[in-house]
Amino acid sequence: MPSPFPGMDPFLEKNPIFHELHTQILAHAQEQLQPQLRPKYIARLERHLSEGSVWTLGVESLDRKEPDIAIVEGLQDEGSVSPVATLAEPSARLIEELDPEELELRKQRRIVIYVNAKPRLAVTSIELLSPSNKAVGTIGCERYLEKRSSALHGGLHWVEIDLLRGGARPPMAVDVPEEADYLAYVAQATATGWDHQVYSWDLREPIPAIPVPLLGSDAAELDIGSCLQTSYDAIAADDEAVYEDDPPPPTMNDDDLKWIDDLLRRNGLRK
Repeated sequence: MPSPFPGMDPFLEKNPIFHELHTQILAHAQEQLQPQLRPKYIARLERHLSEGSVWTLGVESLDRKEPDIAIVEGLQDEGSVSPVATLAEPSARLIEELDPEELELRKQRRIVIYVNAKPRLAVTSIELLSPSNKAVGTIGCERYLEKRSSALHGGLHWVEIDLLRGGARPPMAVDVPEEADYLAYVAQATATGWDHQVYSWDLREPIPAIPVPLLGSDAAELDIGSCLQTSYDAIAADDEAVYEDDPPPPTMNDDDLKWIDDLLRRNGLRK
């Protein structure tokens, strides 16, 4: 079934369902952008940390692959002498267990748009905020702000989508309407500085399509609302949304709660 909400569904603003929604939205965004970008550009769905590292590989991925060096068991001829090396023990060793927030960051994804040439030049990063990115004082928030600052100082176009009412919004160079429930922040690098743009909307409004800056006057368009609706169906989000209760924090005002109650009753999701 489709989401009953015209824009973001506030009942999905919590993990683990938002984590799954996060992945799906970016996958559909990549699919939507690709025809607009090719052949000059290409969009890649990447991990924030440890892209392509060994932790992503399961043991099954190594099955039926021939090793570069084969280790075999065999018998030596009588009288032959075969020197056997003793396997070394490490002189120092530390097994480090990462904080659960660090491990969660390894799973988080983003879209990076490159010029479709080798070597590839990164042009635009599209980020969808997760709850950990907005939790002040946490590793997830600190790492996100570090990455954001590095990209902005490097002159990369930055598109940041916030579909979460809760948490602290990352600082922006432009004023954000206080009443905004959701927003998209576009920082477009120019020859002499930056063009900072904020697109905001509230709970009762559809999610707007936003521009995605590329090189020069090139630009693409991202319909976030369409990506959300497709993702809602793809992950059967209605099975996780508890529409009989109030939405997860932060607490809404009475007018919004009344509007939600009427909307859900009209859609047969509340009695």
